Amino acid sequence: MISRPRRRVPAPPLLPLDDDDLLYEIFLRLPPNPTSLLRASLVCTRWRRLLRDPGFLLRLRAFHRTPPVLGVFRISQRSGRFVPVGENPDRVPAAGFALPDPTSWVLLGCRHGRALLRSRPGWLQLLVWDPITGHRRCVRLSRLGSHVKACNATVFGDPVGLARREGSFRVAFVFTGNGHASTCVYSSDTGAWGRLITAEVPCDDVSMEPSALVGDAVYWLLDKGGILQLHLGKESLAPMDPPPQAQSLYHGNVQLMEAEAGVLGFAGVKDYILHLWAREVSGDGTANWVLRTAIYLGGFSPQPGVTPRIMFVPPIKILGVDEGDNFAFLRTIFGIFMLSLDAMVLKTVSDVKLMELFHPYSSFYVAGKLASIYFILVWLLVKCVYALHDICHGDFKLSSTRN
Repeated sequence: MISRPRRRVPAPPLLPLDDDDLLYEIFLRLPPNPTSLLRASLVCTRWRRLLRDPGFLLRLRAFHRTPPVLGVFRISQRSGRFVPVGENPDRVPAAGFALPDPTSWVLLGCRHGRALLRSRPGWLQLLVWDPITGHRRCVRLSRLGSHVKACNATVFGDPVGLARREGSFRVAFVFTGNGHASTCVYSSDTGAWGRLITAEVPCDDVSMEPSALVGDAVYWLLDKGGILQLHLGKESLAPMDPPPQAQSLYHGNVQLMEAEAGVLGFAGVKDYILHLWAREVSGDGTANWVLRTAIYLGGFSPQPGVTPRIMFVPPIKILGVDEGDNFAFLRTIFGIFMLSLDAMVLKTVSDVKLMELFHPYSSFYVAGKLASIYFILVWLLVKCVYALHDICHGDFKLSSTRN
């Protein structure tokens, strides 16, 4: 008996959604708000694993460039908490952003999805914390000399490309004293600090205001109104002048920002006017400050004949600018507001009128399991509210059949 060879059954062709690379490309093009990524993560375990992968979050940042503002960290003398600013159902749960022990750590600022904290007391070590992934890494500092009068630091990742290892970051640490400024940069890729860079020109002490990252340079404010520039590529440190008469106009009520791609910006508030400056370079290579926008904020002034219980000097304080430089956060007699610099729209952040430190936090957010349940409940609640609204206004019709 002759046996016939069995026919080899061809393997079923792979479906397009079986390809992780193709899924990545689809996920990258979703709207970067938390709800869109949440719904995709709930499809299956595989999709959730891909969306929460650090490599995908890095590519998401490179694709969309500007992450949404998720909230702000409010820091008082002995405590700190996270206040979400998104509208439901994109409002992230504050519980997932609980700060490390405030008695041991002081928040310095946020950038590229990470928060940077320093140990208390003193500057013995820095803590780089990613609230989305929960990853933490301590960076030790050398003991500072007695001549050091002021310090500041900032963290930044690699938002443009994927040349660096996934999850890598750098920390720029600056210290001043006796008219001199020095800085060095830590790289998580090497696990070590780079060489010490010292400014050749004397300068004032560095302030504790947030820094600005513009292109390949980091900028800090100085106590008496100047600006300190660290050029990462050239490894140079030098002071520079602010806009004309900035100190006498704004009296320290200022923030550094990026006016546009590769252009340093400067925001200052005088009474009830917000001025936005840009440092433009002319054809001959000369850099000059140009006042681009003046925003009148007279709506925050007290009504005639009404004396508010709390009076501030200045009446409007600029607390910070978000990472994408799209929103300015302002303290007023009515509370904390977020001002859209493009649409000129105000939104209430908090009714708290007094605070010491204020740090906006921006990132692309993919919820974990517990947060996913929270989002689902909020989404269902919003749906129910809209359904009840339609019923009350007669837009929802009931049909019945009589036997």
